[in-house]
Amino acid sequence: MSLSLRPRRVWLLFGSWLWLTTLLGGCAAAGNPGAAAPITLDSSGAAANYLAGRYAFERGDYATAAKFFRRALATDPRNLELARRLFRIELAIGSFDEAAETARQLSELAPALPEVRLFLALLEARDGRMEQAARALAALPDTGVVGLAAPLLEGWALFASEGPRAGRARLRRETVSDGLERLYLYHRAMMSALAGELEKAAQLLAPQLEGGEPAPTRLVHAAAFVLAELGRREEAAELLRKQLAQLPENPLMPRLLEHLERGARIEPPFTDAKGGMADALLGLAQALRDQNLTAQSVYFAALASALRPEGGEGWLLLAQSALARGDADGALALLDRIPEDSADFWDARLLRANALVQAGRKQEAVRMLEQMARERPQRIDALVTLGDIHRRDEEYALAEKAYAEALRRLGEADRAHWRLLYVHGITLERLGRWDEAEARFLAALDLVPDQPFVLNYLGYSWVDRGVHLERAKEMLRKAVELRPDDGFIVDSLGWAHFRLGEYEEAVRHLEKAVELEPGDPVINDHLGDAYWQVGRRREARFQWERALSLEPDPDLARSIERKLRFGYADAGSDRG
Repeated sequence: MSLSLRPRRVWLLFGSWLWLTTLLGGCAAAGNPGAAAPITLDSSGAAANYLAGRYAFERGDYATAAKFFRRALATDPRNLELARRLFRIELAIGSFDEAAETARQLSELAPALPEVRLFLALLEARDGRMEQAARALAALPDTGVVGLAAPLLEGWALFASEGPRAGRARLRRETVSDGLERLYLYHRAMMSALAGELEKAAQLLAPQLEGGEPAPTRLVHAAAFVLAELGRREEAAELLRKQLAQLPENPLMPRLLEHLERGARIEPPFTDAKGGMADALLGLAQALRDQNLTAQSVYFAALASALRPEGGEGWLLLAQSALARGDADGALALLDRIPEDSADFWDARLLRANALVQAGRKQEAVRMLEQMARERPQRIDALVTLGDIHRRDEEYALAEKAYAEALRRLGEADRAHWRLLYVHGITLERLGRWDEAEARFLAALDLVPDQPFVLNYLGYSWVDRGVHLERAKEMLRKAVELRPDDGFIVDSLGWAHFRLGEYEEAVRHLEKAVELEPGDPVINDHLGDAYWQVGRRREARFQWERALSLEPDPDLARSIERKLRFGYADAGSDRG
């Protein structure tokens, strides 16, 4: 079998750093709305507009969905579920004025909805009515996702309306999980810092920066600000250097360090209670995203952007969600709202490149990334994104050039760079430069020995070449232990058993692989081969016919047709 099939399916998992998400729990986005014909249905009927909105929503086109749902709600204003769906979509696309109107309508239909009450409370804060905001936040339930945010937000509302002591007291009396303790301490420290109590802020922050692990960017920013304000500028610079060594692609820390080195003032992460609220929401959005709680993460990111639209991080999170559901135009519109002086503007440009590609504007994306690579010759992320774009389009020579330049800039790779070695190895293998590719895969495993995708790619490649079969089998067994529900990796282990003549074991694993990935032609073909070798000839032919129906590439299709005609042993198969 030609190796051109398996690795492509594996590396597509790493084609970009986009998060694969769905905003609403009831419907999953499907298809690519960028390629969809525009919806032109125009009807005054609620049902027709609802169906058109539902169609647009399922295709990921939230802006169009919102238009049709608004029309439907106008003719059916008591429809609670329709209003809730419209509210969530309006938040996701950043239509906050419309979301406010829908929220007020919802509050009349169902006054107890926590997500609506939280949004309306934040509108009070946005407009400077902090006492009203504090009362509204205090009345929210302490359960669910809203219960995570309410104490932090109430603390900042009290900070503004009653003073720092009241704000800190609200956060101190809250019992929080270990995962949120650092976030609460950070916000207590920022309340002290903004109140001019810098020593107290430094004492709160210092323990959170101990240890060898990189700290959250917002916490490092706060600590650097406090230390600099206390006149401990070299200590602040050393903190930033240490963190930057662990997170070399962080876009903010070099800017802070440059300010220190030229004697300029470091600005704090935010300057007032409204900024503290937005920052708290973004911290929670990040934590929820890290736990794959995407809908909740998007909700908090939207609230942060509604409260403080001049910030960049919330818009970036919303744009990531839009692009993940296939709405490239929506993502570009959200990215347009990030100011050029935002610390998130560099990451926004990286994401814009992927959005431009998805929108059919690849050359524009390539030119932008090449310009970014020239702008900051010490960075590698623009080059890696450029390489990913070329690799997805099977332009392997261009991808290899970008990855090689990234590695040249990097110098010595560390654990964080295993993926760059991996994708560079893939492009080298595709270009027929196997010895170099193998060296890259082994180097990636030196950094992260148990990385399942590298174990799979290298192990499968060795199996395909008929070399190091026992070692390959052990690597693939380890990969399966790490990702037992990945059908492609399970298939690789089954194929290793096949190449070693262990046909019964091959059947066992390949049957599981087909169960996990029933629509893959390669896996179905593999199972047919294994059935043939254990004497299950009728089932073998069924699997080959199944594989042929799944539109395999031309080389595999010809191989399957020969086997269906002559059987495995006499088909002249190139799979040994």
